[in-house]
Amino acid sequence: MNKTTKYLLLLFLFFEFGLPLLSSLFTYDPEESTGPNDYARITDIDYKAELVDEPKNGGNVVITEKITYDVHAASDQNLFWELWRDLPEDYVDGLKVDYQVNYVKQLNKDGTETVYTESPKLYWDDYDYTSSIYGPGKWYHSEGPYNEDLANYECIFFYVDGLYREEVTFEIQYEMHNAALRYLDVSELYLTMFSEETIKYLESFKGQILIPEKDMPKKGNYLAHTYGTNSNTFAYTESDTKNPGYHTFSFDLDQEDLKFKKYNQYLEFSLLSYHEDRHIFTDYAPSNIYSNDVYLEEALNAIKEYDELPIKARHQKIIFFCGSILLSIFLLYLVLTMDKRIRKKHTLYEPQTKIKFFRDIPSDLDPYFAAKLVHSKHNHKVKDSDGYSSLMLSLVRKGYIELQRIDDTKDWTSTNIILNILYQPSQIAGTNFYRTGLEDVLSEINSSKTTPLNNQKELPKEPTILELYNIYGKKLETLSVNEETYFNLLVRHATDGTIFMKDFQKKISFDYDYTNQFVTSIEKSILNIGILQKYFQKVDYDRIKKNTRSLSTFFFICGILLLTIGNYIISITRLDFAYGSFFILSLILLICAFVLRKKANKYLLFTQFGEDEYSKWRGLYNFLNSETLLSERTIIELPLWEKYLVYATAFGISDKVIKALKIRCPEVSSSPILSNHYYCSRSFRVNSRSFHRATHRASSISRGYHSHSYYGGGGRGGGGGGGGH
Repeated sequence: MNKTTKYLLLLFLFFEFGLPLLSSLFTYDPEESTGPNDYARITDIDYKAELVDEPKNGGNVVITEKITYDVHAASDQNLFWELWRDLPEDYVDGLKVDYQVNYVKQLNKDGTETVYTESPKLYWDDYDYTSSIYGPGKWYHSEGPYNEDLANYECIFFYVDGLYREEVTFEIQYEMHNAALRYLDVSELYLTMFSEETIKYLESFKGQILIPEKDMPKKGNYLAHTYGTNSNTFAYTESDTKNPGYHTFSFDLDQEDLKFKKYNQYLEFSLLSYHEDRHIFTDYAPSNIYSNDVYLEEALNAIKEYDELPIKARHQKIIFFCGSILLSIFLLYLVLTMDKRIRKKHTLYEPQTKIKFFRDIPSDLDPYFAAKLVHSKHNHKVKDSDGYSSLMLSLVRKGYIELQRIDDTKDWTSTNIILNILYQPSQIAGTNFYRTGLEDVLSEINSSKTTPLNNQKELPKEPTILELYNIYGKKLETLSVNEETYFNLLVRHATDGTIFMKDFQKKISFDYDYTNQFVTSIEKSILNIGILQKYFQKVDYDRIKKNTRSLSTFFFICGILLLTIGNYIISITRLDFAYGSFFILSLILLICAFVLRKKANKYLLFTQFGEDEYSKWRGLYNFLNSETLLSERTIIELPLWEKYLVYATAFGISDKVIKALKIRCPEVSSSPILSNHYYCSRSFRVNSRSFHRATHRASSISRGYHSHSYYGGGGRGGGGGGGGH
């Protein structure tokens, strides 16, 4: 999985799951739309429902409620003018459960009542609230069903006279139609007394369900049941004397009883009547589509199934918890034994000598490749700009180019630097080795990627002779692959052997194809050098490392998702947190991700030579990056200091060497490269970053152009597609 795919996956997961989760966690309740102190909550309800089974009014219930609202307007300039009580409408077995509002009145604290009158419409505009026609002291019954476009909301609205922060109590009475339904062998009264999100603010709920004595089934012929709260049901009492002429089911719930989660946000009551009293309170109830069907057994089974939900949830939580433990053990075993499985399948060499500090330069290795090698087993991103800096510095050190200021009175900036090509190479045998033999070798390697190099025929040997130059008869050091590539780029644009630095960067940014070839050559040099000089066993030497890191990323994402979204989802079900199952599993996933991330760095298929060289170069890095370079008193000659600076620049730690130079190398003035403070300054690195941006821009344009230039579209017919804003 490449970086782009990873980022797209993370963005998708964030917008699909993370953003909704954060929104639900950090936004207010709908009643708190403008802030934590802007709400109107129902806190106390005194509920009374009276069953009515009379001609033309059978199956109905008359409900009287005393509702207390706790109003907290955020500002006395933004008062509450409207309160409401939901009346959920529905169709049950073909009959519509709807309502008729009888009256609404406010119960004042002094014991008086303020009777509200019905408003002719549902209104929203501010001037309506104080209108003599619609103004305060009105109520409106929005009959539903819910349709925002038609302003139907299935509730009663009370229009009040501007409330700031106070408690008000209303008494409302309404008739609920078709609350009692008749079947062939049973009748059922079902009341949904309160539900939805606002139920979590209740502090008390008193209720009475009154059944007229003439309509009350005999003992043994009925079953009453309650639904809701965290306890799954709530207690009730029965009395024949509390309300004369009625059999009364009553309950009194306090704040301790009124605890809810997403799956039980309701308070409901049902009464089943069967045997010879099966139709005792539905004599006049209208027929529904199942009136001639047997329903008692199904109703009893539904109640039994509901009562068993907590027990089933407890068993499911135990299974879930045990499953998470077993899966966690399996994942730990998989990760902890991965190293053994990989080593059984592949040969992972160890350096013959473990080196903490290496004070010499191990070999005349390409600086760019050396930086990649040094950091190959560590979570360190090698900057291409540092690599480019080291290549230019190496060309200066080897005497191929020089940088000069145009105006000595001004600082080293891209507009004040001129680049001179000092020597032009002669064409001798061997200089084109990397341009000719390499492609043939890699082609043969690619045809059998999984075959170690020691089973293939011997590779062409790198030329060992030094490249000769004609000017002054001076013999210079051979250029490495990337140094030669960089030098050729300079020669291409410095047509007369000299070019201003600003012009050079401008030219490479517009020389798209050649600059892209330069960038591609630099990128491929890691594999080319590693294979040709036998650092790597295979072309895909880092495949195991990449796969392990991808698995680590997958475990990390899964762990985070389980820790956040998974726990949130499971917490709103009857499983609750399943004894912390997701916490355990997500923790194990994150541990596995961390272990795999650490182990992945070791899984590079180096040869024995490659491991030994890595150990030396890592030792050199440790030496240059430590305080040992400052504290040691060993004499270090100027040529070695120059190489230190080149490789430290490639490693991204040039500051360390520059600091040591000032303390330990008083003869620095004898070295053109070390005495030039520009090469030891931040300006030099800034210039290299500008060079990197220029090459990256040109390469991106070139690749983008060629990826589209061969498009051959068929069927590009006329006509347009509809849809718009």
